[in-house]
Amino acid sequence: METPTSETRRVRRPQAERSATTRAKLIDAAINCLHRLGYASTNASLVAEEAGVSRGAMMHQFPGKTALMLAVVRAVFERDAEHYKQSILSVTPQEWMRSLAATVCEVVGRPSGIAVMEIMLASRSDPDLAGQLREIQLQIDSEAHAWVLERHAAAGLQARPDSEALHRLFVAAARGLAMEELFMRNRGEIKKSIDALGEVLRHFYPEIDK
Repeated sequence: METPTSETRRVRRPQAERSATTRAKLIDAAINCLHRLGYASTNASLVAEEAGVSRGAMMHQFPGKTALMLAVVRAVFERDAEHYKQSILSVTPQEWMRSLAATVCEVVGRPSGIAVMEIMLASRSDPDLAGQLREIQLQIDSEAHAWVLERHAAAGLQARPDSEALHRLFVAAARGLAMEELFMRNRGEIKKSIDALGEVLRHFYPEIDK
């Protein structure tokens, strides 16, 4: 019998790496399903099929829909955070702040952002999901606000006592505009609103134009 060579022998990846790959596939599949079909139509079988994994493999990673949805929310935040960090590399802090409204709206309006909003809306009728989601969202809000404060300091902006409220306002406005565009398909009008949101930012932080 011929002995397999190093080129033909299959190299098995570590279990942790295979598990992480499966989780990422399932999270991506859940985002696609949520964006395309909505929360109510997104179920375990559909997500497993979309991800190309067995139902058993999915249940091993996520024992229920709630666990998967919470993982989606956390994963989307981590990916968005990386996107924001990359966005500061080629511009000055002041330029980044001037484009912040458009950047937030672009991120929130992506399929992953819509998926998170689907989960948030669904939690209204699911107390178990709502309780756990609220806890995760509080952590996310705290981490996101701390990072925004770092960007304010980098841009030389004067600290405001209502900075957390302003951050929440901008995220909520971006989510609302994303939902309207999804429903109304009125990108031109939404663009005007995003520009107006940028003007609001300049009102609160006039230093960014100096």
